[in-house]
Amino acid sequence: MQKIIIDTDIGDDIDDAFAIALAACMPEAELVGVTTVFRNTEARAQLAEKLLECAGVKTKVYAGERLPLKEPFHPFAKDTGFPETSLPCQWEESYGDYPVNGGAVEFLSESAERYGKDLCIVAIGPLTNLARAIEKYPQQMKRCGKILSMGGSFKKFAPEWNYLCDPEAADIVIGSGIPFYAVGLDVTLTCPLEAGLLEKFRTSEKPVNKLLSLWLDRWFDFFGFEKSVMHDPLALACTVTDACMFEKKFVAIDLKGARGAAFVSEREEAGYSPIYVAVSADKEKFYNMVESVLL
Repeated sequence: MQKIIIDTDIGDDIDDAFAIALAACMPEAELVGVTTVFRNTEARAQLAEKLLECAGVKTKVYAGERLPLKEPFHPFAKDTGFPETSLPCQWEESYGDYPVNGGAVEFLSESAERYGKDLCIVAIGPLTNLARAIEKYPQQMKRCGKILSMGGSFKKFAPEWNYLCDPEAADIVIGSGIPFYAVGLDVTLTCPLEAGLLEKFRTSEKPVNKLLSLWLDRWFDFFGFEKSVMHDPLALACTVTDACMFEKKFVAIDLKGARGAAFVSEREEAGYSPIYVAVSADKEKFYNMVESVLL
């Protein structure tokens, strides 16, 4: 059975929570752990603990790296008002009762060594934890079956949030030699959470769906958004379905001008790494999976 670890910045956007719930509940794979990354990773770990509790799943949660590898975070202009120490908008004081384990980097390397090719690390946040693990434990991490990342923009040359948060980390992970699959913004934007499906979550009596609806409303209220896009659940779905079609590309990450943007080539070039990039999504197959697993 496929073993999955989710590496996440849960708590800012809502799609991380949907992805973790999907991984916890789907029968085709085993969620063996969750690691948190970027800024307040302890609070993010407590959110993950709460979500897993509501899903009725016991698995390990580890807080990880808070800061980018090298340079300070250079956010988009619209995101400059959120300090590094701020709590995720979905967090509440009662979640502070959940104990927090550190050691995300060590857990990733130990799991890669333990599960080998059976392990897929689903990275739905910045890639700092993975880059640290590759730097510190290169031989162990190379045993990992594959890394599936929600990140990047591969049709339009522009920074995407997860890679913008730590471009150096993205560069290290993509160039590590570990099989790397990327579900980029250009594909995930085709999968918004439609009103009909949202209503099904709101009327569901399952505890995990009640929590997702609560957090969705907190996220709507905090940011003023009107619709969520299922970026991370689409990437997660690719672990057990062909919800996306992938093609081999050669990619390099811009570390200077447009930090976090991806240079893409159809052929091998110096400084570019071979990865598999999602080029399309089967929305019907994806949403059928979401409904069958969570609803």
